[in-house]
Amino acid sequence: MGRMKRILGILLISAVLCGCGEKGGGQGAGTESSDVPAETGSEIEVLKDGSIVETITEEFAKEYYDAANLKDMLMEEVEDFNRNLGEGSVTVDEFESADGKLMVKMKYPSSEAYSAYNTDTYNHKTLFHGTIEQAQEAGYSFDISLTDRNGEKTIGKEEILKMGSSKIVIAESPSQVKIPGKILYVGENVEALGKNRAAMCADENGNSLGEYYVVYK
Repeated sequence: MGRMKRILGILLISAVLCGCGEKGGGQGAGTESSDVPAETGSEIEVLKDGSIVETITEEFAKEYYDAANLKDMLMEEVEDFNRNLGEGSVTVDEFESADGKLMVKMKYPSSEAYSAYNTDTYNHKTLFHGTIEQAQEAGYSFDISLTDRNGEKTIGKEEILKMGSSKIVIAESPSQVKIPGKILYVGENVEALGKNRAAMCADENGNSLGEYYVVYK
């Protein structure tokens, strides 16, 4: 079965990820005034109940592709996926084509559902959301360093694991992320853009730079 990101990758012109600074994926250098979403690219929002909303906004070539057909393909794909989903359902909350851009907003009941929908032979967009303790139990390694939101303090594995009850988002695909709290620390190639938003930076070709970590309370 296809996945939304594969369909959009075929039918959309650009895949620009905005938000990362020119220094190429620094840590924790955000300001409150930068707490705004990117105009194009992908944003993942974690809601208080643990559900995930992903908004993808890209430039759209109407002369080559038909938005109505694309929407029909996506709705069929989601319906097919939901037949095998244990609890909850994936929904397409918005699908709009205007001013040369296409915006798609999808809601997932959990990070597990997000990962299942967006991971297949062609894509690997796993997402974890939970506590640091739960992430460790799930097999994530914390042999890493994290830097606080202001870029002033760096901590390692021992200090990270002491924060076992703190919430964490771990992603494998670059995007912006918005969380329902205050960012405490970010990992390598993550730039804090404000108190509750960060940019997971891509390489020069738009590809992932590894796992992205955002710790919040």
